Amino acid sequence: MHDLNDFRYFEAVVRNGGFNAAARDIGVGKSTLSRRIMALEQDLGVRLIERTTHSFAVTALGRDFYEKCRVAVAELQSAEMLATAMSAEPRGLVTVAALPGACAATLGAGLPEFLELYPKVRVRLLLGMRHFDLAEEQIDVAIRGGRLDGPGDGDLIVKKIAEVPWSLVASPSYLARTGLPKSPEDLTRYETLARDSDDGGNWRLLHRDGERRSVRIQPRLMSPALAVLAQAARNGGGIAILPELFTASMVQSGELLRVLPEWSGETEILHLAFPSRRSMLPAVRAFVDFAHDRMTRLIQGKCDSLADFVDAA
Repeated sequence: MHDLNDFRYFEAVVRNGGFNAAARDIGVGKSTLSRRIMALEQDLGVRLIERTTHSFAVTALGRDFYEKCRVAVAELQSAEMLATAMSAEPRGLVTVAALPGACAATLGAGLPEFLELYPKVRVRLLLGMRHFDLAEEQIDVAIRGGRLDGPGDGDLIVKKIAEVPWSLVASPSYLARTGLPKSPEDLTRYETLARDSDDGGNWRLLHRDGERRSVRIQPRLMSPALAVLAQAARNGGGIAILPELFTASMVQSGELLRVLPEWSGETEILHLAFPSRRSMLPAVRAFVDFAHDRMTRLIQGKCDSLADFVDAA
């Protein structure tokens, strides 16, 4: 097998148009370059460079060979830079897109510790319910809810954080006025608050014993913002279906009550998504590892706390 340095030496000689310039460029003696390229030609059994005392010319075959060497050298340099970056201290800006509300609050609870661990890293946090385009918007990491195979996600690496169930909730004042529904079908007689993304006004519900039902609703209020729906529910606007992670503190404080507690909405998967080409940067890798660990533990703690509270109620 050929010494890869010989290909690098040949690329440098052709790129610089001669042995003297190449020697200065890469810091290798002219005689060494000449000897190694002659050995390469002998090994390959072809003439790559025509050289005399006063002339230097690359053969036609040498030109073709140079193009291949140029690509190979560029790839090797890229690999070296990547290896150096992986071993470097995390530094620089990490841009993170996250869901507002409980997701952002949970992330924010751990960020001070992250910034203390990595003093040379800065974090830019973008909040929104929309599906961020990581490549187009130069975002390093997104914290999302929903499916793991959304549009444009084929080239992303995904790490699951937690499964988050959705439940029906309403304010005590609203339920005192209307009474409690006895079955999913009763929901059609109540005022409902729903996301714009709810499939055609259908709520798909799952019973704890595995039975599934779909209820057609006509929401009085629709919004993509969970915070808007939660506030409307707290103010007596109707029954909403919201992620338990988001409503845990409101249920525990009594601002909201579970409705049809034996039924729940479809479970969504909270996950980290990041482009593979960015994931190897030290600051991004450090953030992904930290966020996954901290959010998994914090969210599990909240879900366990809520489950204990509901079971005891």
